[in-house]
Amino acid sequence: MSHYRLDGIEFTEAHEEFQIILARAYANKQRPLCLCMADGVELYIAYAHERYWLKRMPNCGGRHHPGCESYEPPAELSGLGQVYGSAIKENLDTGVTQLKFDFRLAPGKSRTPAPASETDEAAKPTSIKASEAKLGLRGLLHYLWEQSGWQRWAPATESRRNWHGLRKALLGACAGKVAKAMPLDEIVFIPETFILERKDEISARTAKSLACSDNQNRFRMLIGELKEIKPARFGHKLVIKHLPEHPFYLNDQTYKRMVKQFDAELLLWRGIESSHLIVIATFSINQAGYAELDNLSLMNVSSQWIPFETADELALIEYLVAEGRSFSKCLRYNLARTKPLASAVLVDIRIPLALYIAREGGGDESADGIDGLIADSQTASYIWDPKQPGLPFEPQQGKPQIAYAATV
Repeated sequence: MSHYRLDGIEFTEAHEEFQIILARAYANKQRPLCLCMADGVELYIAYAHERYWLKRMPNCGGRHHPGCESYEPPAELSGLGQVYGSAIKENLDTGVTQLKFDFRLAPGKSRTPAPASETDEAAKPTSIKASEAKLGLRGLLHYLWEQSGWQRWAPATESRRNWHGLRKALLGACAGKVAKAMPLDEIVFIPETFILERKDEISARTAKSLACSDNQNRFRMLIGELKEIKPARFGHKLVIKHLPEHPFYLNDQTYKRMVKQFDAELLLWRGIESSHLIVIATFSINQAGYAELDNLSLMNVSSQWIPFETADELALIEYLVAEGRSFSKCLRYNLARTKPLASAVLVDIRIPLALYIAREGGGDESADGIDGLIADSQTASYIWDPKQPGLPFEPQQGKPQIAYAATV
């Protein structure tokens, strides 16, 4: 558990007056110190969901101890750097984070004008404007996963890695985020863990949420675990775990696009029974009361709910978990799958170590890409070979391990 200091007083989240301390500091515009480092690292305070949250300062994640829950690997090791500052803008005074999406949140045609014909001189623009990076659905899911802390792993967190814990962390990650003037936590729908003894009250809350009067004029956003894909009378339907009585429908055209676009994710899900497949999608409720999907993305996660893209990445995750290591998974956000990227960062050693995977059959271009990233990086790096698993460093004893939380 992290330790903090404010006005000479040290405290943790377990302190009985934790919220009172933060409320006073928030009113006085003070910034507590995280004591993971000797000199302390500043944090700021945000207010959302009728409580106060401690958050790391923008671009300061690397100043925290690698084992601190506020530690963040350098932007070069993930796709965050591509979208931070444009698609993700944090306001330290209000604690509100503005998000920009490349997908629509309401029914209707896209506002993007059609490009002019190359032969139509009159219609050609007289200037061009640099395109601004925006979050796609996968990028948003990666951002929320990282904000919730569930891209991190430490052996001590194993007992809490379940859907209930993940849902709570993701909802906490949505707090203080706004998109198109709408609070993200009012848009996102994450099903509750199904408990037979509480079936009626859970069903009532779910029905109330899905029956929102504005659901036909704006989209909601689903984050859930896919249970199965079944044919429907018209098109197909996705059955979400913990939500068997509320399928999400998609037409034949959308289904075909999904199978083509996410063939790799679907194959991994079908072939690795211990894994989970996460769905993030925008949807509306039609006049008959059924949920219709508009836009969707898929993400594979391990049995520990850690994202992975390939079987080799899963092998690395399982190896690190079995060896009792603490690490942070690097996430791609909007980066293309063809671009090389670090897979994980070890954080249980004095100096963080970025792990890359030697990809079989990747060719010289793939190897050159990884070599280039390592050469340009200021982070210590190691190329992990799935055929000869092993790591050159052992965990450093006596250092704090990561603890995931929705407060960073």
